[in-house]
Amino acid sequence: MSPVRERPPAPGTPPVDGDRVRAARLAAHHLRSPDLPDVAGAVGHLVAVQGQEFHPALWGLARRLDPAARPGAGGAVAACDRGEVLRTHVLRPTWHLVGPDDARWLLELSAPRVHGTNGTMYRQVGTADHARQRDLVVEAVHDSPRTRRELAALLAEHDLALDGMALGYVLMAAELDRQVISGPVRGKQQTYAAFDDRVPAGYGPLGSTFDRDAALVELARRYLAGRAYATVTDVAQWSGLTLTDVRRALDLLGEGVVAVPGAGTLDGLVLWRLADDAAGERVLDPERHLVVTDPDGHRASGPVVDLLQSYDELFMSYGESRGVVVAPGVDLGDRLGSFIHGIAVDGVVVGRWRWVVGSRDVAVETQWRRDPSAAERAAFAAQAREVTTHWGLPLRDVTS
Repeated sequence: MSPVRERPPAPGTPPVDGDRVRAARLAAHHLRSPDLPDVAGAVGHLVAVQGQEFHPALWGLARRLDPAARPGAGGAVAACDRGEVLRTHVLRPTWHLVGPDDARWLLELSAPRVHGTNGTMYRQVGTADHARQRDLVVEAVHDSPRTRRELAALLAEHDLALDGMALGYVLMAAELDRQVISGPVRGKQQTYAAFDDRVPAGYGPLGSTFDRDAALVELARRYLAGRAYATVTDVAQWSGLTLTDVRRALDLLGEGVVAVPGAGTLDGLVLWRLADDAAGERVLDPERHLVVTDPDGHRASGPVVDLLQSYDELFMSYGESRGVVVAPGVDLGDRLGSFIHGIAVDGVVVGRWRWVVGSRDVAVETQWRRDPSAAERAAFAAQAREVTTHWGLPLRDVTS
């Protein structure tokens, strides 16, 4: 089969610049006028949400919900305990949050490539020689969910102890092969459970059988619905798929997608969006979507500050065109002093922040990469109060 060529923009298609793309993304992510009904709905909208930072990922999802429906930290974890949201390794060799109806087909589609990416580490830690350990782990979680610490102790009891790295890759391989997946949180510990106990039979939106082309189309369509404009490389970097697979998905979507030339800082790039008129109206109006409204629907005045978690999908969904939401000189990989999260002003990251959650209160601290205005400091302080609401704790301190 010859490689699928990327379809160029139709002649006369108006280009889009960084401001318009940023506005579209903020809208598609529901970070402006947030109205998604619950945590599971937010995960389903985004298909998969990077989630190695578990509580920050839940915070990020809550920012996309109708303010009246935000469950707080405990309520968000409860959705995971009930299995409405699952956590597993999928798409790339990192944790993601997914819905139960999407877990099976996403793993069927992406697991071969993740296994391939992990190949060097599998050989280094000896995963192929750990079949007995893996069998014991899978048998144990079929009886009841187990924490990683409990599984390590069980292996040690059977003289099959593994160090932390080796156990991690054994568990990841079992996740990718659809044997284990996240169970309820126990205290502060994640658990592993039997995959089929938490994931319904069949392939969710694909039906009772898996079809790879249908899976490619489903992934690309929902990616664009939840993220707006993106390049082929953006989609490939997020999904872990090849450029050929992404181009095939867009080709199969046919007239359902539109190629658009970039302008300004995006000059030379071709970006894709859904062609659906309703979606187009929703994501293409920067005047509407570079603002926020309060719970009563009143338009906010002054700068809009978002406290985004470190691996928010607004960042992680894009690679090639991520710069439209990051100010020059700001490094999203900067972890100075464990300030790992991003402060965005009007959709552009201009600093870092962190929360320090104690037993009785919570502190919110910042590292601005430029001097904020008084209005920006006030907007930040208002968002810091949202952090206290999320945790149900009083604010001990805020540095803005």
